[in-house]
Amino acid sequence: MKISILILSFVITINTFGSINDTVTLNSKITDVTLFFHGAQITRKAKINLPKGKHLLVLDKLPSGINPQSIQVDNNGKGEILSVRYDTTTSDDKSKLVSEFEDMIRRQKTFLKELQNKTDICDIEEKILLDNSILNNKEGGTTIEEIKKASEFYRTRLNEIRRNKLNLIIRQDSIKKEIFQLYKELNKKLAKEQETSGKISFVIECKTPVSSYFNISYFVPSAGWTPLYDFRVNNINEPLTIVYNANIHQSTGEDWNNVNLTLSTNRPSVSNTKPELKPWYIDRIHNKKKSTYNSPAVLKGKVTDGETGEPIPFANITVYQNDKLIKGTVSDFDGHYTFKGLLPGLYDIKVSYVGYENKEIKSVVIENNRVTFQDFRLKPSSEFLEEVEVLNYKIPAKRKENKYLQPINKDDATTVMPGRSDIPVYASNVRGIGSLQNETEIYITKGYQSGQNVVNLEYEIDVPYSVPSDGNDYKVKIKEVKRTVQFVYYAVPKLDKDVFLTAKITNWSQADLLSGKVSIYYKGIYTGQTEINANGIKDTLDISLGRDNDVVVERKLLKEKKESYFTGKNVKETVNRSISVKNNKNEKIRIIIEDQFH
Repeated sequence: MKISILILSFVITINTFGSINDTVTLNSKITDVTLFFHGAQITRKAKINLPKGKHLLVLDKLPSGINPQSIQVDNNGKGEILSVRYDTTTSDDKSKLVSEFEDMIRRQKTFLKELQNKTDICDIEEKILLDNSILNNKEGGTTIEEIKKASEFYRTRLNEIRRNKLNLIIRQDSIKKEIFQLYKELNKKLAKEQETSGKISFVIECKTPVSSYFNISYFVPSAGWTPLYDFRVNNINEPLTIVYNANIHQSTGEDWNNVNLTLSTNRPSVSNTKPELKPWYIDRIHNKKKSTYNSPAVLKGKVTDGETGEPIPFANITVYQNDKLIKGTVSDFDGHYTFKGLLPGLYDIKVSYVGYENKEIKSVVIENNRVTFQDFRLKPSSEFLEEVEVLNYKIPAKRKENKYLQPINKDDATTVMPGRSDIPVYASNVRGIGSLQNETEIYITKGYQSGQNVVNLEYEIDVPYSVPSDGNDYKVKIKEVKRTVQFVYYAVPKLDKDVFLTAKITNWSQADLLSGKVSIYYKGIYTGQTEINANGIKDTLDISLGRDNDVVVERKLLKEKKESYFTGKNVKETVNRSISVKNNKNEKIRIIIEDQFH
């Protein structure tokens, strides 16, 4: 039965591709991007003009990390899609432009060697001139006239030699700079040409000639966004201004130029299979399964010259797992590189740069919810070498958080829907020893309407955005709203003499606030940063807006009312303190003062 199935599958493949009229490479453009916390859905538009018949259409030079199961082809009802296929390719052929750069570098190196030879000749001539001075070798002494002539000759000739040497050294430095610039340009070209790219091929059968636009969409993991907010207060009699922002990043390998951007809180990479709660048993756990979802990690580092320590820009960095290419990137002008969206595991990292020996570090540990740092120091090479230095990764015996691993904010790895229900749900006991003994109150989170459906939040950005594929964060403004809040002043004079202004936001879950960082601006001045925790179940959100010097609270000890006296063996002491408040504002305020009884 298995053999029959394989033969049938082979026949279907032959029939699908066997009678194709032609192969067409499509020109497409990215028009829309839906950005998730971890990943992005890319939509490309391609113009198609096809005659009647069966055609193979190809989109190449796509990102290598496309999820094949996410590929969708919308043909607008024009023709019939027979099959869709995704492949990755790596070009090993050098283009004519790359060969021209290599020839220019070789010519410049040859010229540099000629200049170095001329410099060596000047050194030899100078040494010969000084070692064979007639003043040192003449017997019977030297006349004053001879000394004058010899001095003038040596002075003139030595000046000529050293002037020539200086000019040669200046020219050598100039040639070295030109070679370095050629190397940078060459490595940019090589990194672009040698990177692994994806290719989508699909077969379409047209009953009639087709002239239409097709939309092709796919999911890539190496992108994401995080929410952040600006809270602005000009006056406590005015509403609070909330500016919704997002930090977006992508390292997909292709720039997004003037795309329609949508930010979503959905998690498309998470399994849709409902979890099953298993019984607990003493000393054993039956049917234990590993989690199918891991929070992405981040890999960062710097590529430098092993001798001078200078950063190396445009170095080609590739990440492999089980000999399979996962991602690739190039270092920036300061030698830094970043990989985002990696899943925890062991990876091999390779670095190459023309003019330096290649280097590889094997089995680098990428941990969950952390930033892993791995720097590279490359050894210079005078020739185009294919040697690769391979090292085994070693976990430092004494790991420092600020050097090797840094924790990622949990909100970067966990999607939390805003709000909560008002109806508590109780978890009943689960069969088996060690199950829940008491009823535990659990609150269900809920989403808000986007269009007509109660689904995850989506923000459509009104203005087209361009986001380069460099892994850096770019700030995008989503929207700006004004919300009436209750401003309350707080003071704890025992601990701090200053008074703090806070904003109480009631029913804050209705504002579609997600977990994220908040920058506080009071009267146009930046006063600090705080965070919103969307996991909270309170209906009122308290935000500290900073210190306000227009309200003064003073706590004093009243010495004249301090009393102490003896009652038997006991001593009773009475201490009186006064707390005074001065409001220098033009409006009334509400203030809460906290103190302690002794």
